[in-house]
Amino acid sequence: MASSKKSNRWLWILGISTLLLIGLAALGKQQGWFGKEKLQRISTEPALRRTIVETVSGNGKIYPEIEVKLAPDVSGEVVELLVEEGDSVKIGQLLARSTLIFILL
Repeated sequence: MASSKKSNRWLWILGISTLLLIGLAALGKQQGWFGKEKLQRISTEPALRRTIVETVSGNGKIYPEIEVKLAPDVSGEVVELLVEEGDSVKIGQLLARSTLIFILL
């Protein structure tokens, strides 16, 4: 009789374990622990006409479209320099005063 009690005990343990596993599987399915893909939340808003602004940054140097180099054909003394490096100049503008006159042409 002792062996039949032992086998009955194992049957009870096996039955209870099976019920627990089935209950755990049902609960996990209901809670979404497995069996479902994770949902991704998205947000929407009404379509509106807007201005799109694009900002671009970059490193480098800016060069002028036209670069003017000033060099006299004859030597002379510069008395007054009327422009600095980087200034914008126009045709006919006086650039410097010297014993000779420099005019940008």
